[in-house]
Amino acid sequence: MKTPLAARLSALLTVVVTLYAVTVMRPGLRLVGVLFIRQGWLLDNPALWQLGLWLWMVAIFCWMWVLISLLWHYLPAHRISTMLESGLILIGATLSITGTIAWMGALPAALPLTTASELMPIVDGLALGLLGGGCLMSGIATAWVAADLMRLAPLPRRWTAFGLVAGLLMAPTPFLLPFPWHLLVAAAAWTLWCAFLGARRRLPSAYPELG
Repeated sequence: MKTPLAARLSALLTVVVTLYAVTVMRPGLRLVGVLFIRQGWLLDNPALWQLGLWLWMVAIFCWMWVLISLLWHYLPAHRISTMLESGLILIGATLSITGTIAWMGALPAALPLTTASELMPIVDGLALGLLGGGCLMSGIATAWVAADLMRLAPLPRRWTAFGLVAGLLMAPTPFLLPFPWHLLVAAAAWTLWCAFLGARRRLPSAYPELG
């Protein structure tokens, strides 16, 4: 697993997804306000909504790729903490992707119905619950991995701290939805960490004393 390549892709996708969400997708993500405005935008722009959610899923995959590759490269696989970190990464990715799919599939199906105004809050609640749980698990995993790397791996701590900050900001998401502005800061911190990792042709050896 080539961590620098994964980091470059993750940094790029994080920037693209964030900009797309706060500009193009913003009317469809406005959960607080006039329902008919959001419903009209979703009905008029189903392709833009679907594209944004596909980008989210690819970004989730790249996030998982970065963390798993770092675990594989630096942290001993036999540790219980490493196994728990791997499990949290998979759980976080699964919940987040499931929430994204729920929004992608169920929301467009509910919009044309006469009961759309009643069904949309149910779909939103399900999707936000899954996405919030995914961010909680993902944030814990990201912060835990970053903290372990700061302690055990020969990576600059001042840069790895950005990963720690990103994880800590992601974790409280279930309690802050539907106002996820903190995730913009988390995305910026994650992008900076990935930019550092991606700027290197190869990462330092896990055992520099043997080099």
